[in-house]
Formats: sequence, C-alpha cells, structure tokens
Amino acid sequence: MKRQRKPQDKELERRPRSRLPLWIRLLVALLSPVIFLVVLEVVLRIAGYGQPDGFFIRADALGQTVYLANHHYCEHFVPKELSRAPESIALGDKAASTVRVFVLGGSAVFGDPDPAYGFCRQLEVLLNAHCETVSFEVVNAAVTAMNSHVARRIARDCAALEPDAFLVYMGNNEVVGPYGPSTLPASLYASRTLIDLSIAAKKESRLGQLMNNSIQALRASGTAQRKWMGMEAFLDSQIARDDERMKSCYDHFRDNLNDVVATARAGGAAAVLCTVPTNLRSCPPFGSQHRNGLTEAQLAEWERLFAEGQASERAGDFSTALVRYEQAGEIDALHAALAFRTAKCLHALDRPDEAKHALVKARDLDTLRFRADSPINRIIREVAQGGAEQGVILCDLEGYLEARSPDRLLGDDLLADHVHLNFRGNFLAAMAALEAIARALPAAGLRAPTASRDELFSLCRNRLLYDDGEAYRLGMVMYRRKTLPPFAGQIDHDSELSRLRVTLLTVYAHLRGRQQPEGWYLAAVEQAPFDPYVNVRYGEYLLAQGRVNDAVRGYQRVLAARPFSRPVRVGLAQALAAGGMKDQAVKVLTGAPGPHTVTRLEALMTLGTYYVTNHRIAEARAVYQELGELAPDDADVLVNLAAGALNAGDLEQAKQHLDRALGVAPNSAQAMINMGNYYAKQNEPQIARQWFADALTVEPYDYLAHVGLGIQSIRLKEIGKGLEHIKKAVVLKPDFALGYRLLAETYQQLGRAERARQYGELCDLFGPDQSAERPPTDQL
Repeated sequence: MKRQRKPQDKELERRPRSRLPLWIRLLVALLSPVIFLVVLEVVLRIAGYGQPDGFFIRADALGQTVYLANHHYCEHFVPKELSRAPESIALGDKAASTVRVFVLGGSAVFGDPDPAYGFCRQLEVLLNAHCETVSFEVVNAAVTAMNSHVARRIARDCAALEPDAFLVYMGNNEVVGPYGPSTLPASLYASRTLIDLSIAAKKESRLGQLMNNSIQALRASGTAQRKWMGMEAFLDSQIARDDERMKSCYDHFRDNLNDVVATARAGGAAAVLCTVPTNLRSCPPFGSQHRNGLTEAQLAEWERLFAEGQASERAGDFSTALVRYEQAGEIDALHAALAFRTAKCLHALDRPDEAKHALVKARDLDTLRFRADSPINRIIREVAQGGAEQGVILCDLEGYLEARSPDRLLGDDLLADHVHLNFRGNFLAAMAALEAIARALPAAGLRAPTASRDELFSLCRNRLLYDDGEAYRLGMVMYRRKTLPPFAGQIDHDSELSRLRVTLLTVYAHLRGRQQPEGWYLAAVEQAPFDPYVNVRYGEYLLAQGRVNDAVRGYQRVLAARPFSRPVRVGLAQALAAGGMKDQAVKVLTGAPGPHTVTRLEALMTLGTYYVTNHRIAEARAVYQELGELAPDDADVLVNLAAGALNAGDLEQAKQHLDRALGVAPNSAQAMINMGNYYAKQNEPQIARQWFADALTVEPYDYLAHVGLGIQSIRLKEIGKGLEHIKKAVVLKPDFALGYRLLAETYQQLGRAERARQYGELCDLFGPDQSAERPPTDQL
C-alpha cells in the first residue's frame, strides 16, 4: 500500500539541499590528482618497481653488511641501452686505520679502457707505498660518459660512507654528457633548477621511472634495440664556442663543482680538484664549423687557400703552408681544423710556444666537444682558489703532465686518445695526486717519495700485473675505436691509423712466444691476496697453462672472502666452463648474493660469449640452443644459433634462424653477414655479396662484412673491388690472419710475388685464423 506523502515532506523537498562550501570543493578538485599520484607512487614502491635511486645499495648476506655500487645507477640519466655501469665496488665498515678516498669523474679517471690499470688503481698502490701508519682505500666512483650533474649526486651518496677525501677529475663530458646543452633549448637549459627537477622526477620517483620507461618502450617499439655507441652517439651534437648555451654550461659546471666541495666540507672530508689534461699535439679537432656570415665567394677563397696550404704542408714546405693558412684565417679564423693545421706548421718550424697557442685554440674551437676546454680548467682553478682557505687543494694535472711532455705539448706519449691517459700517463697523474693528497691530509703521514720515478713505475706495473702483453691488448682496443667515428672523420686519420698499425705489429712480433713466469703473478697475489683484478689475471694465466683445477681453487678462495666480487665470480664461472662444468658455472653466476642477482638467461649469455670467444663451437652451440628456448625472439641468440648451424653444415636450420632474426631486428648487421655466409655456402655469390653490402650500410666499419664482400667480389671476377674490401678488413682488424692469407693467395694468383710474400708474413705472424665467424672461402 502506497504511503501518503505528508505536507512536511513536500516542504523539505522544496528546500535547497545543503552543499559543501566552494573552497572545499575546489580544494578537493585540486588535491584529488595529487592524492592519486601519491597513492600510485606508494603502490609502485611497495610492489618493488624501478631501480634504487642511490649510487650505493646496502646488501646483507653471508654475515656481512656491505655497500655495493648500483649497476643500474646511470639508467636514471640516460636510456638503459646507452648507460654504463660503475666499477664493481663492495664497501664494508671502515677500519680506524683506513683512509678512504672517493674519486669522482668520467671515463678518463674511471680508467678506460680497463680500470684494472687506471688512475685509481695506481694511486692506491702509490699511497700505500708511502705510508706505514694507515691503509689507503681508493674508491673508483667515476662513471663513463657522466658529467658534473651526475657527479655531485654521487658525491652526496659517498658522503654517507665515511670519506676522508674526495678527488675530483672531471670536465670532459660537460657538453656531451647527460643534460648537456644540446639536450634542451637555451631558455630552458639556462635553469639548473629545471634540470634538477627533471632529474629528481626521473630518478627519485618510481612514477617518474615508470613514465620514462614507458616513453622509451614506445620509442623503441618496431625498431632494432639500441646499443652503446660510445662517442659515435654524439655526432649530431655540435656546439660552437660562441653558442649562447655554453655560458650556461660553464655556470652549471661551476655550481656543481662548488656543490661537491660543499658536500666534502659538510662531511669533514678534504677536497682535491684536478685540472683536466687533454691531447693537444696528437688529436685533431673532431668537428669544425665556419663562422656565420661567410659569402659564397669568401668560402670558395677560404677553401682554395686551405687546400693550397695542405698541399704545401704535405710537400714539407711548412713556411708556404703557414702563409696560406694565415691568409685563410683572415677570412675565417674560427675553423678548428685551420687552427690545428696552423699549429702543426708552427711546430715543424720550431716555434713551440706559438704552436701550443694554436693547438689550444683548435681544441677550444672544436664543435664536437669531447675534451675539457680552457674555460673548464679555468673554473676548476678558480673554485679551488676560492676554497683554499677552507682546505680545498688544487692538483694541476694539466700543468704537471705538460711539464713532462716534449715542448710542453700533451700528446700520444701520455694519452691513448683524446682524453684517456695510457698507463704511463695515469702513473704520472697518480704521482701528482699523491703530492696533492699529502697536502690535503697531513695527518695521514704520507712521506715524500725516495725511490726514483722509474722504480715507482715498475712497482705499479708489477703490483697490477701490467706487462707488454696487456699494453698490446689495450692498444688494439684503442686502435679499433680509432677506426670508428668520430675519429674516422679527423684530418690525418689514415696516416694515424697506419702509424698505430705499424707500432702494434712491431709490439706483437716482439711478444710472440714470450710469457711472464708464474712467480711474477704469485708475487702480486701475495701483496694483494684478495684483489679481484690481480686474481683474475692469475686465473687467466693458469687457464692458458691448462691448469683448470688450480684456477678454480684460486677463484674459490677469493670468492669465499669477497662473495660480492663480480669479476671473480665471472672468472670462476669461466674456469668451470673451461673444464667442461657448464652447470656448475651457471650455478656460480646465478648464486651471487645481494641485489645484483643474475638470471639463468643472463648466465647462459655470459657462458655463450665465453665459448664463442674461445672458439669452443660445439659448447657454444649447445648453450645457444638452450637460450633459444628461453629467449626465442632475441635477435642475438638467433644469429648465434644460425652461426652454429652454418658451422655444422645445417643450412636449412641456419636459414630459419636468420629469417627469424631479421624479422625481429631488420637492421641486424650480424644477421645480414650470416645470411651472406649462408648464400655463399649455397654457391650464390651474387646474392651473398648483396647481403654483405647491406650489412655495410648498417655497420660500415664491420671487418667481417668487408671481408665477406671482398671474397664474393673476387668470386665474381671483380678482383680490384675484392682486394679493396679485404684490405679494409685488415685495416679495421690488424690481427686478422685470415684476411692476410686471402690477400697473399690473391696476389700470388695475380703474379705479384712480393706483395704476396708481405701479406704471407703477416698471416704467419698472427698464426692460423681462429675466428668463430670465419667467412666461407668456397671457390675463391
């Protein structure tokens, strides 16, 4: 029965309903999105999403509490595929008798190409050799490709781990590193606050990490995976000296450097600021630009004068060349290459002071700014001077190394390339730092060196197990880099490669058949029983002698004391793999304690690479077959499966793997090269040659693509073209024995016995080719 509505009910309905005040409704509207984002941030953190935002990660395992370097730290600043991991660090509680020195900077102080022999390692040897009362611990907190925006944040994290001193050696990456001037418009780049907010949003917020990862995933969808390209990645980042963004760049560097000093002082630590040495004499500019406003007629005249100057210089007429360069400078004096050519003439005419002035100008005008320039070093000196009363110490590495260089011009006697010091250069830099740290930490009791410089140099070589064999290995690494952009675009590039190649071949001929005695390794191990690099070198020696069990026992001894050491763990796994104990090797890799866990997939990838590198093809193929099940759409896995099938003669299986690899990664040069090998084995040289040519469009400096294209061209009776590509292959890889053999055989068939003999000797020097990706020579 329907209820009768009372008159008072109708009256209530007619009254307006009470509403919340307008200010409350506006507040709710404004706060709701914020509350939602905060809740989402909390949920992401509880779910464990993202990477830790600190440079160090605390780990508690096996009764130890240590702080490990965060291998993913740099992903907060650059995409994952382009980031570099810091050195493997495991810091425990600092003993009362330990002095802890943190080193900040980029790849130059990190120790590139191998930190085992870099500045930090040599500095630690020298510090401990000159002090009996305390033990020095030098912590390499530098990271490749990072700059002061990153370093000042690393410094804050280091400050929590009882530092006694910070040594800062940075300035090369201020333009090309994260948040450099090419990354933002000038109006936005000028604000360091905006840069700081951007970093905080991406680094310290899990929501920011989620958004950043999503954007990267969207950009990468449908494209081949990006890889680390080193300096080549910055070829489009040319910045002229007078670009308005450079002023902001210098301001940011000064502010960041002052922040590092303030962090050190707040923690009661000393601060040592190093000027940055760069290669002036032996490194032409990477990029040059003409001044704005040149007319076509002026540009044509400039180019004519520059070309005439180069011709005179090549003829040895440096006076005439200098006149032409000076005339070109009257039209446009802002071209970096012109300044460098002028300097070379001045040096040849025995005018070293003027030559240095021109070389400095060439570096400062370089538009691909991979080297710290004059304003950077001036800022370092000014910040050190401004903090001198508070104990900030200047370590003038630039001046110290110049004083020990011919004509005070830094060059390839101390630097391996544009900024990276060679072993002797790092030794001299460490000697300078030894003096600076003695001034910064007088209470540590460092005594002045009494041994000669040569004796101390030998001490570093022996303690770190650096010999001529390692010098050759690292020389080959640096040579390979110099075959690639931006080095490939430098003036005099071909002659520089030729000079390096002759040097490397001479060193290798001297080394062949020689090896260090075991006692040399044992002496270093005795001095540093748990040093990871020293023990890895000794383990490699034992494996080379076929003493697998001894290598395994040695690694196990070190790993028991240093369970967080990544290099030792990998060394043990490789030793087990060498002994045919693959499953135990996988267990070692996946059993790492702490946050840096390794999956079975990653462990197998490591072992697969080891087997391929050591030409153990059957074992490599077995590993990649398992990887094919774990990662069926991984292009690298598919290419390696194809290579194994080609090696075993299973052409049908190889073709299937390659079709899938190219479906996943259409621009995979390695897939194209192996497809070329497939068609070569099918006796279809025309198709094979096209695949090799396609690979070179993706990777123009791949020696295997060049030799494959050369072989197929010769099979098609295009002898000249074939020789050209095989010669290019041996230029790119000077120890490529197969390339030399192919050249020797081809010249022998052409009746050119002397050339055949020369290439035959090079083939004999490097022995029979052991390449796991050996191209087919069918019907050559």
